[in-house]
Order: sequence, then structure tokens, then C-alpha cells
Amino acid sequence: MKKIVIWPAYLTAGKTKREGRIVARKYAVKSPKVEEIGTVARTLNLEPEVEKEKAYPKTHWDKSGRVLVTKRGRKAEIVREITKGIKELREKTKSGGR
Repeated sequence: MKKIVIWPAYLTAGKTKREGRIVARKYAVKSPKVEEIGTVARTLNLEPEVEKEKAYPKTHWDKSGRVLVTKRGRKAEIVREITKGIKELREKTKSGGR
């Protein structure tokens, strides 16, 4: 199966499209972490590989990391599913869903 790269910049609410965000602002999340992306990708059965020391090319000085996931469908749809999952994950942890 082919792998695609998911950079945190793709999901970041504070970034513009030019800075790398690929989801609509209404779907974007604040400060996504590679660990969250990896966790959600695992629940979506995308076989994630978290690489913490990688840097997004446009911000090469910031080692934000990246996640490689199995390509199942369109990239934009996968990224949107991941943002939705991160929002749900944060709601569970905020409401104390241990």
C-alpha cells in the first residue's frame, strides 16, 4: 500500500493555505501534535509511522515531525478525518473520559 505524509501544518488552525494548511479553517485544529495525529490515524487503521525529528520544508527550522499513513482515498479527506478525530480525542480528555 502507498504511504502519504501528514504534516501538522496541514491541520493547523493558525496557518494560512500558503503556509501549508490544506483543510478548511472550520475543520482545522489548534497546535496539532504528531502523537495526536498518530493516535487518530491508528484508530482509523491507517498504519501510522510517526517521525518526530522531521521538519516541514516551509519551516525547516521547526522540527514538528510528520506521520506517514497508508493512502486510502483522497489525501484531503484523510486529513479531514484526522482533524475530526483529534477534536474528538481532545473532547474526551477534556471531559475526563479515562
